[in-house]
Amino acid sequence: MKKIGLGMMSLIIGLTGCVAGINAKQKNTPVNPMGVSVSAVLPSNQFNKNHTYFDLLVKPGEDQKLTVNLTNATDDAQEMITAVTTAKTNVNGVVEYAPSKNKLDQTIPFDLGKATDFPKKITVPAHQTVPFTFTIHVPNQTWPGIVAGGVSITQAKVNDNQQTKKKAGISILNRYAYAIGIVMQTQADHTVPEKLTLKKVTAGQVSLRNAVMSELHNKSENYINRVAIQSKVYRANSKKVLYESKRSNMQIAPNTVFNYPLSIEGTAFKAGRYRMKMTVKSSHNTWYFTKNFTISAAKAKTLNAKDVSIVHDTGIPWWIWLIIVCLAGLSGVLVFVVLKRKKQDQTN
Repeated sequence: MKKIGLGMMSLIIGLTGCVAGINAKQKNTPVNPMGVSVSAVLPSNQFNKNHTYFDLLVKPGEDQKLTVNLTNATDDAQEMITAVTTAKTNVNGVVEYAPSKNKLDQTIPFDLGKATDFPKKITVPAHQTVPFTFTIHVPNQTWPGIVAGGVSITQAKVNDNQQTKKKAGISILNRYAYAIGIVMQTQADHTVPEKLTLKKVTAGQVSLRNAVMSELHNKSENYINRVAIQSKVYRANSKKVLYESKRSNMQIAPNTVFNYPLSIEGTAFKAGRYRMKMTVKSSHNTWYFTKNFTISAAKAKTLNAKDVSIVHDTGIPWWIWLIIVCLAGLSGVLVFVVLKRKKQDQTN
């Protein structure tokens, strides 16, 4: 039986924590703080009946209707924001099934998000179950592997019982979401070889910290699982390692771009020509990449100025110079007065 590494396909996740509210009261958070649960209604063309996410064997050119039931266990109506997107890979090597700015490779058979019609908001009355139905327009073509994505359901508003008091007068509001995976295939039995390429290496940042970014492209219509990466950066004509990194237990979604960061640990970029050497291992393959790249003086200056981990030498502030000048002047006056009095005493 075909195995697909899907990671966490059906889960509740905390999306954002935002500071808001004044003097809000802290309440105990229940097991399901959102108060709304979701469940996938598996269709007749579900490939693996044991999966709780949508694992579909589809026919090219036929629309696929899917339904997720939303059950509201609270005493108030709940408004939910919905989205259907293609699975992508973030900088941590984690596959995301909710909307994100991460990129797809051009080899993807079709973009699930753009091929789906769905209502962007849905209201679930108190103590009721409401079906959320959406339609995927399957293109009139076959593909040897899979197209992966997810349907995400997010709270439009935050309830009082989701407020977590942080400091006096300020509360943290936790917004929750569900994500249910979608996997679509046109062939029941197939083997898709893994294909990974390193397109380019650039200087960039992650969370306002300098990092060398390696743009890896998964050009295969399947997950690349148990990914481990060892990367090293050298000067273009040197054998001395400037920066290196090792990471493991990562995953790359089908036909996606994985911007793998090598942190330079709070040091400043320097303009020049460099070389990246990288070894990438998966459950089945090993790739060896070497790529030259250049960091311009302008790029280095811009990134270094934005890096919050670099201690910037801004020189002595003008007001300190002013104090020094004033103290020097005052010292001069005092010396003059003392010498003058001493001279007068000697004269007398």
